[in-house]
Amino acid sequence: MENSSYEIIDKMELPHTKVELRSDHIIQFFYGDNIQYSMKEAQELEDVVIKISKGSVYMSLRIAGKYSDIDMDVMTYLSKGRGTLFTLADAFVISSFSQKILGNFYLRINKPVQPTKFFNDIKEAEGWLKSLNMQELQQTHKIKTQHLV
Repeated sequence: MENSSYEIIDKMELPHTKVELRSDHIIQFFYGDNIQYSMKEAQELEDVVIKISKGSVYMSLRIAGKYSDIDMDVMTYLSKGRGTLFTLADAFVISSFSQKILGNFYLRINKPVQPTKFFNDIKEAEGWLKSLNMQELQQTHKIKTQHLV
């Protein structure tokens, strides 16, 4: 995804996901196609985020791969567990009806602590992330994650 309003500061590629740190305070994840994401992949991604973010917290733009899926324990991890330590807000871009069903389930059942929305379009997802108040997100994030540290 090319855009003149930001630069790619750092990036890393795993066999299942490409991760890019952007200058506009967004980390974007390009998830691979036909992958079942388990805690193994989630922990690998956590290591990448810690490395490229140098401990700072960013908003996440998560672009789902075609026919990829996520385990229930990863959903819990992202919504309420240690995974919340690394993101201020999550915008998921989904590409299939099954991902939409999974996304609705995620929002209703897991009730993520950070602002989370699902989109069909990358530009809409970026627009939503950029509309959020960064200072307010950082303050709320600090309060909500204190007990996880």
